[in-house]
Amino acid sequence: MTATTHEDLHSPQLQQDASEQHKPTSPWMWIALIVAMFAAALLWLRHSNQEDVAPAPVGERMLPAPEQAPVADAQEPAARQAAPAGSQHKAAPAVRNREARPLAGNSKPTYPAAALRNGVQGSLVASLNVDTRGQVTNAAIVSRSGERSRDLDRAVLSAVQNWKFQPAMHEGRAVASVVRVPVDFRTEQR
Repeated sequence: MTATTHEDLHSPQLQQDASEQHKPTSPWMWIALIVAMFAAALLWLRHSNQEDVAPAPVGERMLPAPEQAPVADAQEPAARQAAPAGSQHKAAPAVRNREARPLAGNSKPTYPAAALRNGVQGSLVASLNVDTRGQVTNAAIVSRSGERSRDLDRAVLSAVQNWKFQPAMHEGRAVASVVRVPVDFRTEQR
């Protein structure tokens, strides 16, 4: 066994060995580590959101739903109970998650006559808070492009304030939500 002295610790040979042990990590190693972490995150996201469905584009969400027949008549449940068990059809699966949908009877915003006469044009986006009953509880203009006009703002807000919706659903329950409604006012449309 040999003892290391103070002089041996400062020898050029020992310092050279120490510098060889502390080589910096290759940049390629860091890049490979980052790519691997990114790939793992993508795989995790893909597998954790398999049941989620992408929402419709904003332009399609603002269109009222087509009119549909009433969901159930008063006589229909009695007819189902009277039918034998073998002849009953499978019930449609309950809607678990969906965004609020405007009803077909909602009136579209009208182009204000003064704005039309003056050639005022623009695009607005209204943000609507919709409660669990499908009623609009609050409406506000969140963005504008083109000419700013209080007439256009008022026309949009007065129309959408009275809109009715099928409420948004989460885990099979009606929930409050926020809906954004784009509206374009162009003179060539009229």
